[in-house]
Amino acid sequence: MISVQEALNRIQQVVSPLPLQSVRLSDSVGRVLASDVIADVDSPPHDKSVMDGFAVRSSDINTGTKKLEIIETVIAGGWPKQSVQPGTATRIMTGAPLPAGADAVVMIECTETDDAGKHVDVKLDELPAGRHRMLQADNFAAGDSIFAAGHRVRPLDVGLLAEVGCHSVPTFQQPNIAILPTGDELVPCTDVPNQGQIRNSNGPMLLALANSLGANAIDLGVGRDEPDQLSQLIDKGLKNEILILSGGVSAGMMDLVPGLLQQHGVKEVFHKVKMKPGKPVWFGVKNHDQQSRPKQTIVFGLPGNPVSSLVGFHLFVRAALARMSGEEATEPASVMGVLAADHQTRGDRPTYWPARVVLDDDQVRRFQPLAWNGSSDLRALGQADGLLFFNANTVDHRAGERAKFLPF
Repeated sequence: MISVQEALNRIQQVVSPLPLQSVRLSDSVGRVLASDVIADVDSPPHDKSVMDGFAVRSSDINTGTKKLEIIETVIAGGWPKQSVQPGTATRIMTGAPLPAGADAVVMIECTETDDAGKHVDVKLDELPAGRHRMLQADNFAAGDSIFAAGHRVRPLDVGLLAEVGCHSVPTFQQPNIAILPTGDELVPCTDVPNQGQIRNSNGPMLLALANSLGANAIDLGVGRDEPDQLSQLIDKGLKNEILILSGGVSAGMMDLVPGLLQQHGVKEVFHKVKMKPGKPVWFGVKNHDQQSRPKQTIVFGLPGNPVSSLVGFHLFVRAALARMSGEEATEPASVMGVLAADHQTRGDRPTYWPARVVLDDDQVRRFQPLAWNGSSDLRALGQADGLLFFNANTVDHRAGERAKFLPF
């Protein structure tokens, strides 16, 4: 049995980033950049006004010349034809290029024009140079790195990518993830279970988790505890970049998955991790000869109990997906806070316990451990914001104690 960190290290070692792929800007959200994005233009591309008003020489205003001749009007998208000379001004709109000779803009609210619209009176005693002006390349210059490789594109990044002309975004291919829950006891959620049966909750949950991370999730149905049928579904799943099975990975008489995977040429990388829940998790890799198949298929055998499956996905499948996108296979991001209530854990394995976040009046992040009946209890997850981490061989945890929390 290995530690969680050692399992992550092995995932990092054996999982390869997927081939590069360029996607349309509109499809880039959630994707990881495969290379730096470099600006090809200055922003702004010229000195510009940030207000509607008049472009002037600040020295005119500061030396008492307040009545100025209006020589032209410049709008956004236009270009000045005249430079501002002493005693003159250019009517200018927000975003319009600043004419040569002008070093400041007077807001329209601080001016008054004559009836003919040929002169403007400035109602200011002084005007600092640079007022209401933005210089060329104040935001960024051509050649600047806008986003580094490894950045995951957010909706708010799309506007900036468009501004630098990144209409084809360099990223990695998205993996296909085949989902295969196993067990004779499983029936569809549309059925009312008979004696000895339970509804298939792992399949829909794992499909939803895969889709939420931007992968292409494929439902293989349910694998029965019958070698031939299960073997056929495994073969179908191995045509994808990732195959996730749930159930059948422990040491019981009907735990057929590890043996069948070995028969299909999947090399075991680890089996059993020192954690609670999710100890029986299995991980392996099958390398292909590239004949209409991916370069490699990575395979996870998650425990059949649904909370164990979720924890295994959260810790390890996410790490593998990150590695496929050029990132590091690391533990999910965590935050620190304090326990909101006393709590007890037992055992020689680190524990991941469902919890919710509670903010008090001082905005201290507090974590409330939920009533939880173990790895088959999905109801606790319905109230959870994430998982509290407790070290192995610890028992009593007091309210106010520092705690580590992994948000979902």
